[in-house]
Amino acid sequence: MNYMSKSTNILLWILQIGLAFYMATGAIYMMGHHTDLSSLWARNTVPPPAWTVLGVLQILFSLGLVLPGLLKKSHTLTVQSAIGLAVISLLGTVLYSAYSGSGIVWALLPAVIAAFIAYKRK
Repeated sequence: MNYMSKSTNILLWILQIGLAFYMATGAIYMMGHHTDLSSLWARNTVPPPAWTVLGVLQILFSLGLVLPGLLKKSHTLTVQSAIGLAVISLLGTVLYSAYSGSGIVWALLPAVIAAFIAYKRK
């Protein structure tokens, strides 16, 4: 980990825990209710097994945001997990814009936060 102030480290931990919780709970809901969350176009574009894979990846990446720090391991996994969550969030942004247009902030904001975490933890 690069040298950073204590307040920056605390801010990153708050963002990591909050983002991990947000993404993991969203993934659990998405896997069980993907038909409620998407239009017919999105359901036809992204098959049900892909929703499950995306949900599992979201959960794994969410765990990767917090477990390395809690276990006093390298932040390499944290950075990789943040990048993975940013990519999944950007994919969500594309899907939102294609079928809904509303709610785009709820996919774009986590991508920005995840990118910030990856940048600061590198």
